[in-house]
Amino acid sequence: MSLDNVPEIPFLYNVGLFTTYKCEVSCPHCLVEAGPQRKEEILLKDAFCWIKQIAAYRNNYIRGISLTGGEPFYNLANLIKISDFGDECGLIVSAITNGFWAVNQEQAVKILRKLHSIKMLAISADVHHQKYIPIERISNVIHAAKECNILYRVYICTEDENSEEHRELLEKVQKIAEPDKIDIFSIFLAGRAQKTINISDYQISDDPPISACWFSSSPVIFPDGKVVACIGPLINIKSPHPLILGNLREHSLKEIFDTAEANPILHAIRIWGPKKLIEKIKEAGFSANLPQKYSKYSCNVCYELMSNTRLSDFYSQLAQDAIFKTKVAYGRAYFLQETKMLEICKTGSSI
Repeated sequence: MSLDNVPEIPFLYNVGLFTTYKCEVSCPHCLVEAGPQRKEEILLKDAFCWIKQIAAYRNNYIRGISLTGGEPFYNLANLIKISDFGDECGLIVSAITNGFWAVNQEQAVKILRKLHSIKMLAISADVHHQKYIPIERISNVIHAAKECNILYRVYICTEDENSEEHRELLEKVQKIAEPDKIDIFSIFLAGRAQKTINISDYQISDDPPISACWFSSSPVIFPDGKVVACIGPLINIKSPHPLILGNLREHSLKEIFDTAEANPILHAIRIWGPKKLIEKIKEAGFSANLPQKYSKYSCNVCYELMSNTRLSDFYSQLAQDAIFKTKVAYGRAYFLQETKMLEICKTGSSI
């Protein structure tokens, strides 16, 4: 299944919790530049505090948490504690993994039985991962997930869907996983990939992509408390931008998420993709600050827009534009059946 067929996730139904930057391998396409040399991990006391806030938000509005990294299975003891706590708080817990730990089927089942609170697994499997991790381990994870009644999906990232290496890897995965459980994503041109991936493999166009963004429906909390609107390439931008939602060391999760409900730039991207921002930038006379060519993938375009510090003042002004905010609020209600922002616009009150 491609991104074009992924259904829109209601805003804030799921929240990501970035548990660690550690990983057994240092893949050349890694967005967060994870590896065995990294030390940053979420503290258990922070994880428990933030999970409590997630579960309590708007009377249990948030349905689930996704444990991501790095490699969450790197620290199995912490993963067990965090997933169990999330489950105790009434959240549906999912996790992502590269499957390094599944050395055989028996071992894989044993580990997943310890992680009984995890209900869904996203398994990373692609050309770059499999240079370090045997494909048999992906098969072992899938076998164990079935044995333990855990839902799973296989995520395959590539810079070129037509490459022979990718096609060979996809054929191997299709032999061990059902076709409807395989998702193919484009590698984000950020992090380590920015230094190692050949951009000539990407399809480039004079026009921006028209697709909406479903990634930004699920914000992600990082070990330092930073909350970003999505787990895409934006997380590597050092300068401030509208999709940094706040920091849990400075504000409560409720304050951060309530403010995010009325963030017109975030929700414009969710509805119309970065193309809407490009239209507004052109209307304001700032076309010179736009890329000359665009990737076919919205995430890479969004990264270019948000990392451009020359547009920072424009974003600040656009976020305060009452007409734009109202249009976005009506767009959310019409396209996404989400009315919170419209209620805020009509009443002028907070949530």
